[in-house]
Amino acid sequence: MQSVGIIVANLGSPASPARKDVAKFLGDFLSDPYVVDLPTPIRQFLARGIIAIPRSKPSSEAYASIWDSPEGPLRRITSEVAETIQENTGIQTVVGMRYGQPSIDHALDELSDCQTIVLAMLYPQHADSTRTTTIRYLQKVCSDKSIRIVPVYYQEKEYLKALVRCTKESIDDDIEQVVISFHSLPIRHILKADPTKSHCLKSAECCDVESIAHETCYKHQCQMTATHLGNALGLPYSIGYQSRLGRLPWLEPSTVDVISHMAKKGVKRIAVTCPAFVVDNLETLEEIGIRARDMFLSLGGEKLQLLPCLNTDTKWIEFFSRFILQPLKPNEYDK
Repeated sequence: MQSVGIIVANLGSPASPARKDVAKFLGDFLSDPYVVDLPTPIRQFLARGIIAIPRSKPSSEAYASIWDSPEGPLRRITSEVAETIQENTGIQTVVGMRYGQPSIDHALDELSDCQTIVLAMLYPQHADSTRTTTIRYLQKVCSDKSIRIVPVYYQEKEYLKALVRCTKESIDDDIEQVVISFHSLPIRHILKADPTKSHCLKSAECCDVESIAHETCYKHQCQMTATHLGNALGLPYSIGYQSRLGRLPWLEPSTVDVISHMAKKGVKRIAVTCPAFVVDNLETLEEIGIRARDMFLSLGGEKLQLLPCLNTDTKWIEFFSRFILQPLKPNEYDK
């Protein structure tokens, strides 16, 4: 049997909420050409200077407000996910963060005896700034092994079933409306990922018209997930895009605007779910659970309930444990 190892990949987080650690993390993240797709000198100037340094102070405070363990929530929960996958599959499974620790390089060191690496990314939808950068980096540093890439799973039935069930179980009975919030992307990222160069965002109905572009279209994949989830909840729902950075055009509407509009229309009790993330992190716990909640209450709302990500939900991890074995050929894995 050929030796196999699994890397459970996530985007990462700083080593600590300390400002120096946050500044380093932001600098590394914003230096990635798949994140900031500008010429290298401009990207480095922005990443290491006028963005990372000024943002490190408020970002450090934000991380400190949700830091619940020595490694922080994202690394802690991602490690728990990896441990459970190893229990379910019997295959050595380690965490590899695209930025920060434990890094992909560290993961490869742990799997040094493995000839085949299965890359299982915790991103349900495709985006170059999450999936492509992770795949390209692993290919760059791992040329001596066979790599198997686990595909996106935004519309896999068992994933959606787990997402709907967890959401329904978490949502309070008095909630009036739901906001389904995804991490936003610059419009230029959507256009660059379109292999046809003639479909995405060319019409208001582009996400509903069948196209090969949907295989790499983050907006289409988010809408597919949101439509299934929203319809299953039986409550009025709206889609929003959060975590914008900079002045370039980004996907609309912004989650902040959606929540503000609800408050101004007299909606008093809302819930927010963030299915672009499998594991709770800064964008869910602080951006929505603290800042968005404070804003909603200040505008007259009475309650904003942050719904948890799938995290270590048993049925979700059982599905993912089976799903990540699909890229392996029968002779490469013998349970």
